[in-house]
Amino acid sequence: MLSLTIALVIAMSLVASAQTYTPPVSQPSAGQLKMLSMMQQRVADSPHHSESWRMLAKLQFTLGQPNEAIASARRAVEEDPHNAAAHFDIGQFLEKTGEGAQSKIHYDRVFQIAPQSSYAAQLRELGLEAPPTGMANLQIPRIEGAAASAQNATDLPDLPFGRSAVQPASYEIQTFDGSDDVELRLEQLEAEVRAPANRLRVFMKTGVLYNSNVTLTPISRELAQSDSGSFQGFANPDIDWKWLRTDTMRAGPLFRGYYTVNEAHMSDFDLASYQPGGFFERDFKLGSNQAIGRIDYVFSADFFDGNAVGTRHSGTTSLTLIRPDLDAIYLYFTLAQSDFEDDGTTPLQTSLDGTTITTGVTRFFQTGWERLPMHALGIDLESADTEGADYRYLSYNLHGSTSWKISPKWELIPTWGIGYRDYGDYTGTVDRSEFFWRAHARLQYQWNDRLSIAAVCGHDRFASDNDDFDTERTEGGIEFTFTR
Repeated sequence: MLSLTIALVIAMSLVASAQTYTPPVSQPSAGQLKMLSMMQQRVADSPHHSESWRMLAKLQFTLGQPNEAIASARRAVEEDPHNAAAHFDIGQFLEKTGEGAQSKIHYDRVFQIAPQSSYAAQLRELGLEAPPTGMANLQIPRIEGAAASAQNATDLPDLPFGRSAVQPASYEIQTFDGSDDVELRLEQLEAEVRAPANRLRVFMKTGVLYNSNVTLTPISRELAQSDSGSFQGFANPDIDWKWLRTDTMRAGPLFRGYYTVNEAHMSDFDLASYQPGGFFERDFKLGSNQAIGRIDYVFSADFFDGNAVGTRHSGTTSLTLIRPDLDAIYLYFTLAQSDFEDDGTTPLQTSLDGTTITTGVTRFFQTGWERLPMHALGIDLESADTEGADYRYLSYNLHGSTSWKISPKWELIPTWGIGYRDYGDYTGTVDRSEFFWRAHARLQYQWNDRLSIAAVCGHDRFASDNDDFDTERTEGGIEFTFTR
């Protein structure tokens, strides 16, 4: 997800007499300056891409550059006169800078271009009406020299919402299909087989990676530039304690998390995700299959560089079937409710608050071959019913993995995934639906029963016709896994 929607709540002031705009006065972070530079480079590389000019304008206005923002927004409508969102933004900018009389021209264009859009709906809510018939051919004067250059860092203000101009779009941890849930459940089952008497299960992944795109964080695909690489340390704990335990039942608290530390120039994207919760599971027979039913509840709180991003409540009901031939089938259903700190400039368009429903099934196939003991294939469906129309989607994902035994201690584990997200309610002029795929591999050495060391690498690609949402990420490094 590559939109540069700024994580800032700006109160709309569509009244007859607008107040004078007063820019913020605090200093920007290095990440914000880098973001501005990246957007300016984007419009330099693609000077006829209207949406890039519009996003640059929104960023400039947030950073206290109203004149440059208005010029960039006018350039957006020059490149695409039917860009209703850009006309709406110009009207907003003009009102906030005390030039509300000129905003009506642009609001009229919103009604003429997209009368059923969320922008037109907001204007109607504020008492504005569509222009009379016959005014649909109003032309906006062409403004020369619209491209703005970056100001000196000492002249740029900080964003009011923390240090990170990012609006997270999702909570996935490492991959953007359902394979993470499957991998987690497989590890839980393997731990139960290895040490059924243990009440405490500890699973920890940690290591160092080079990530070519740290803004494509585990909880966000919103700011996704291709030149934001950094080395990063990470830690991913997963702990549960079987406080109650019988021959067929287990229950207790759990804790998960995901933490990253980047190089100093990308510290705005240092992530801390705290995920406490609880679980209950029970063994039973289902026909000829051994079955394990499980319910998990997890509360998540996420932070970028110490600044709160959002929270989520999620519940997962799952069923694992162990067939007589020792193949396993994993089915799950997850219901999650998200609440983000920031809802964007126009919540009906930009808010990520809402409900996500995910369901899927994965089968683990036993091959009987010593070198290739198992492979897995899964499919997942996801629906995100967000308040903001730009983030509402349906997703269809397919993923798989294979385990190649090179020797008793060495193992190669390739994984892959493909999927499609359909953003049917997106309000922009260019469709943002995306096809995504990934290819990852892990060469693992089992040091002893508890510790393994692995060289890992992978590539994620998110392809969209909308350049603001087209991106990719490559990772590689060393990972340590501790189990108990």
